[in-house]
Amino acid sequence: MCVLCYELAPEDHWADAAPPGGSGGAARSARHRRKRLLAAVLAPYGLTVSDPGTGPHWVIGNRKGAEDVAVGLPAIWQAADRLSSRPIDVLDPRLLEALRR
Repeated sequence: MCVLCYELAPEDHWADAAPPGGSGGAARSARHRRKRLLAAVLAPYGLTVSDPGTGPHWVIGNRKGAEDVAVGLPAIWQAADRLSSRPIDVLDPRLLEALRR
């Protein structure tokens, strides 16, 4: 991914905002929690998620080295669908059961 693609991705998504009354630390903690959950959901599909640490961007990647910059949950699912070799189903009963453990 080039710097230009990263910088030109759309701006803030509402889900990346700090919790009401929260501080920067609370926002970082919430983002870290979202990253762990996304990683758990995407891993069975051979995908990874990384947080560049600046801005609202997420980087979704596959085992072949392809990556896509995503801003917000809708863009994350679109990137996952493009990069995965099989359809992403976040309501798959097996996935939900694995997440409960």
